[in-house]
Amino acid sequence: MSSAPAPPGGLSPAEIARILEQSRTELFEGELRKGELFWAAYQPFLLSRGYKLRPRYDPDWVPTWKKLGKPIERLYDYEDSITIEKGHVLDAVRVSDGRKVILKRVLTSTEEIPIARYLSSEPLSSDPRNNAVPILDTILLPNDDSSALIVMPLLLPLYAIPFRRVGEFAEAVRQYLQGLEFMHEHNIAHRDPCEFNLMMDASELIPSGFHFLRQRTYDGINEWDEWRERGSCESLRYYFIDFGLSRRYSSNTNVKDVGIWGQDRSYPERSSTVPYDPFKTDIYMLGNFILRQVAEHDGLECFRKIELLSLIGVQINTHAGYSSSAEFYSDPADPACSQLFPVFAVISLLS
Repeated sequence: MSSAPAPPGGLSPAEIARILEQSRTELFEGELRKGELFWAAYQPFLLSRGYKLRPRYDPDWVPTWKKLGKPIERLYDYEDSITIEKGHVLDAVRVSDGRKVILKRVLTSTEEIPIARYLSSEPLSSDPRNNAVPILDTILLPNDDSSALIVMPLLLPLYAIPFRRVGEFAEAVRQYLQGLEFMHEHNIAHRDPCEFNLMMDASELIPSGFHFLRQRTYDGINEWDEWRERGSCESLRYYFIDFGLSRRYSSNTNVKDVGIWGQDRSYPERSSTVPYDPFKTDIYMLGNFILRQVAEHDGLECFRKIELLSLIGVQINTHAGYSSSAEFYSDPADPACSQLFPVFAVISLLS
């Protein structure tokens, strides 16, 4: 019986199976993925700077399964079989205190490092309204002027742990709205304040800690079976990450910009040629994410009574009539971010 034909322009099932098997064999033999070669090359340097990578990236690494003489079927029983999908981000341990951190390789030609460091500088870093991920360190790379590393705390995606109470969701929303307004006050448009850039500090939620890539485990193999509810952690913080698309302007009044496509491309002004207000689209994108959660998840019906449509809908576009982000926030006719803070704060306390 002949194998199924390949779809037009695609691979046949047999070809896909062959590629997957080849990939598994290469992994078993201890070959690093293309995106991992950078980290292996810089491992000694990073260790000298006080950051220890996982054993897989040690120059003298020998795969655990090969040392133990295990067959290829047992490959995934060992933590050092875990590869990275995106070569510009990797986890590490800060040697001085054992803290788990994230290293991100950033192009020095972009505004990401200046913006991230500015938001982590005093007095901004001490402001409780600042929900930008803290930058713990910046590492210049030898023999590479085109990129550098920023060091951040290891965070968990917003939905990695379920919300158990309405108030927990309300508190997350309050912090994100607050954090976006704070950035806008300092003339920074995030330009991608959407799902994959919304994180939380789970250090109190998961006492045993969690693995960067296998987040349901504490060591990459064994699942953690103990975690605290969000509402029991009074100091739980939510953060915005990834300022790769962000821009810092001289003001937030009459700002116009073009292009830059993030996760949400549904905002009506989107154009690569016609300038639009990036602060308004920030509000649209975050509000759109919030509204989707309210619409899609049971138990959040109380939020549907809040006029979120004014926050994300028709009025937040090029015809809104606001000359600045600050004017929008202060307009009593609209339930903008700052006016919604008390609403979400009360819900979080009562739930």
